[in-house]
Amino acid sequence: MKSLVSLFAFVVLATPAFAQVSLNGVRVGASDPAAVAKFYQQAFGMQEVQRIETPQVLEIMLNFGRTPAAAKATRERNLGGDIVVLKRASDAVKDDTTHIVLNVTNLSAVVAALKSAGGKMEREPFEFGKSGIFIGMAMDPAGNHIELIQGAGGPAAPK
Repeated sequence: MKSLVSLFAFVVLATPAFAQVSLNGVRVGASDPAAVAKFYQQAFGMQEVQRIETPQVLEIMLNFGRTPAAAKATRERNLGGDIVVLKRASDAVKDDTTHIVLNVTNLSAVVAALKSAGGKMEREPFEFGKSGIFIGMAMDPAGNHIELIQGAGGPAAPK
């Protein structure tokens, strides 16, 4: 029995810590966080779930859901990390690597909503090789990069 307890303790202690890790969110910057938060609400159907506002800081946390209550429930169940919009001094930031990656089920509809909400496409949707996966590269109004991925088997490719 003692050796069984020792083995159990070894297995528990040897379990990698990353098994308990989950995505909390991603942060983007904007000189006007409220306007950029509105963009994410209009383009992707996100809802504000928290706001931190002090004289030095303004952060608006958004998550997915049809209503603010549904978005808060999504957040509480950790079904999707927040997009956090943080106030920054300027939108003149040049970083072509860092970006948000979103899975979508209808890339054409998302691109239309993104453009309607004030975003722009950096690269129109294209098929990744011959995989049936389509990718579009976009920017929010503050210049933050967004990669949109539609998995294989989705609707017809955007034109």
